[in-house]
Amino acid sequence: MSTTELSAADRGSLQAERGPVNMAVAGLLVFEGGDGTSVAAVRRRLAERLHLVPRYRQRLADPAFGMANPVWVDDDGFDLDWHLRHARLPEPTRDALAAYVAREMSRRLDRTRPLWELHVVEGLDPGGPGEGRAALLAKMHHALADGLAAVGIGMVLLDPTPEPLPIEPPGEGWTPQGFDRRRHLLATVATRPLARAQRLVLDGTLRALDTSARQAATDVRRATELATELARQRPQAPMTPLNAPISPNRRFALRSAGLAEVKAAGRAAGGTVNDVVLAVVTRMLARYLEAAGTDLGGRDPVALVPVSIRAEGEEGGNRISTVFVDLPVRAASLQAAVPVVSAAMGDLRASAAVRAGAVIAGAAGAVPPLVGGVMVRALGGVRAMNLVVSNVPGPQQPFYMNGSRLLEVVPAVPLNPAHQGLSVGVLSYDGGVGFGLLADARLRPGLDLVAGALDDALDEVRALSGPATS
Repeated sequence: MSTTELSAADRGSLQAERGPVNMAVAGLLVFEGGDGTSVAAVRRRLAERLHLVPRYRQRLADPAFGMANPVWVDDDGFDLDWHLRHARLPEPTRDALAAYVAREMSRRLDRTRPLWELHVVEGLDPGGPGEGRAALLAKMHHALADGLAAVGIGMVLLDPTPEPLPIEPPGEGWTPQGFDRRRHLLATVATRPLARAQRLVLDGTLRALDTSARQAATDVRRATELATELARQRPQAPMTPLNAPISPNRRFALRSAGLAEVKAAGRAAGGTVNDVVLAVVTRMLARYLEAAGTDLGGRDPVALVPVSIRAEGEEGGNRISTVFVDLPVRAASLQAAVPVVSAAMGDLRASAAVRAGAVIAGAAGAVPPLVGGVMVRALGGVRAMNLVVSNVPGPQQPFYMNGSRLLEVVPAVPLNPAHQGLSVGVLSYDGGVGFGLLADARLRPGLDLVAGALDDALDEVRALSGPATS
């Protein structure tokens, strides 16, 4: 039997996917022209290297119909061609590419299959610089990998030189290992303290939890109390247009900036690259809220910023903490916002907030899933933040797909919880910084205004960085 337990945070991301919430995360990779990104070439690469990412041939299994946590098992019906998609843009523009990403981010992944897809998107910028430019949209469930793990998985498919690396295939072909639901459940009963306490009984057929209705109610109440206590750790964030109930549909916009410009702006303002990124989001949000006529009552909007706590050499799954950062939207300029953000982040790093955030991130998955779902819904009813900003450092060297150079990487971060109408994904790669804006299709004012405000904020970065980097 080949099974792997999910981490607490991974289970939490599965439980969060209900109603209009879609927990797929994606990376948009734009390549120069060439045959290296044709559907046939990409398929060959996947087939040659899929053994390096075993999770890509595993699906979720529910060993006890919601009464024990799900596990990863080998997919005995795995079909590579089902996961590889092909599309051609109706127009050769970045707006058309963004629209394609938006449609795909509106569609949930099929939980009966391995939780990933790779889309080959052709028809970008034909006849212009980089003729025949193509894109790959790598889409996976958040339970499969967080941002840093997703970068590592993506690098498996790429090469650091135009000449592909010689990677030896496995000695034997892949054979899926069967999943014995009864054996797994018996092992769970034998090894899990919580399972022993609740006496999950198997006698030939699966029974319900061997507890009274009063005990079940107590478990639910304790989970809800924990969720409430977590929410009390900070004041509720101010109400903004970003925090209306969302729909299942998404819109997407992508922007880019030079990493040298961002670094130079940081030096000029006295902050790091991360500080400048958060200041850019601050200035974007300030313009958006002003245009929307939003009165914050003198308060600052709040960003949830994931922070990686992955140990060196640790792979796969989610290893993240989270911190809440007040964004100084009343700052008169980017230069004024950077030191305020820098001071706030310094205070957070010096506190126990990162460790506490790791507890919060895992809490929803640290209990049986029937209870965990209640906790996720309880947390979803609290406006602890106004948006999510995920900033992932990528490799600062060029990579290639079968000789075609990777030019740009832009992330898409899911909207969660169900009243979170905008997320900002940021990823640096090879001297560039990609910004991905994922928004609810019903956001009002809409994503066009957000993207225009981001353009203005990036213009401030260029002006602050000086002529040497422009």
